[in-house]
Amino acid sequence: MTTTNVHKQGMELKSSWDVWGLVSKGVFMVGVFVLATAARGEWFLVAKYLGKDFLRDVMPTSDVKVNTTSQLGRQLQVAGFKDLPIYVAVTVLVSFSTFWGIGMSFDYYFYRNRKYKAEEWKCQPDRWLSNSTEWHEFLLGSFNVLISSVAYGFISCYIMNGGKCTLYARPDEYGLAYLLLSVPALFIYNEAIIYYAHRMFHTPFLYRHFHKVHHRNKSPTLYGVFATHPLEFIFYQILVAWPVIVVPLHAGVFLTILLYGYYYGMMDHSGIKMDALWPWQPSTMFHDDHHRHFHCNFGTNTILFDRFHGTLRRTNRKYGEKVFGGKGTAESSENNQSEFYTYSTWNISPFK
Repeated sequence: MTTTNVHKQGMELKSSWDVWGLVSKGVFMVGVFVLATAARGEWFLVAKYLGKDFLRDVMPTSDVKVNTTSQLGRQLQVAGFKDLPIYVAVTVLVSFSTFWGIGMSFDYYFYRNRKYKAEEWKCQPDRWLSNSTEWHEFLLGSFNVLISSVAYGFISCYIMNGGKCTLYARPDEYGLAYLLLSVPALFIYNEAIIYYAHRMFHTPFLYRHFHKVHHRNKSPTLYGVFATHPLEFIFYQILVAWPVIVVPLHAGVFLTILLYGYYYGMMDHSGIKMDALWPWQPSTMFHDDHHRHFHCNFGTNTILFDRFHGTLRRTNRKYGEKVFGGKGTAESSENNQSEFYTYSTWNISPFK
């Protein structure tokens, strides 16, 4: 099977080899990458990496008055959740501030301020969400952020009170070879669970009862990254967080790959044509085509699994919400030959 670059409506690719464009994208990517850690509550794991003593110094909970009964406070302390209300309150506050902040910034800069230039930056310039669908994305995404931030408030509190966690801080604790090999291993693990779990949710029963909620957004915006069925959302969080309680991982490795996935997850749902810095990372058109054509392009950070299983979108194939299986159907019985689409990088720039 060969590959081809296909030019289609809304996919005009433009040169981005200008200094201002590269600087703008670099600053933008770093900013969102850093903020992404707060959008779901994982920023407390960053504090864990910096050290428990450091966190206690910047968050002296012993001097903070918590509006709770002394009996409840004693019960939480016995259960290993001392000062739980403070952890939960801080994670919720920071999570919503950053999630809404990033979303509103995108909305203003692109969807409001540059709507008249949609052909230049939007993946699907002729398709816009209705007001009801926009609110659906915003409210459902916010609800799932609430679930995640509260959960990470509990997890962070548990860890800070001596709970089990396999993250470690010293690079030499398990040897340099283990540290280096854990980077691609964790990356491939994350990509594998996302691909296979995502494809599982595209089977008829699970799609109709769970994942269809996410595909209500056929031209997603950034708020749509968390706009999934709450049970599906929780399922993914368990899969992603599972390694930190079963496998020794350097905290820097875990957090970097975690944030890498969150950054590109947010970009892939932004609806904005954008390239990537890394050769294995497809452009945002890859996942936007998943929303546009439904049952194809199930991966996120690489096309590897889609190419291996033949679920990468192909030419001369029909896709739709009722066409399950990931491989589409032939457009005509006379011509069954098809080529994989390619989602090249380094040639898309919304920063004009």
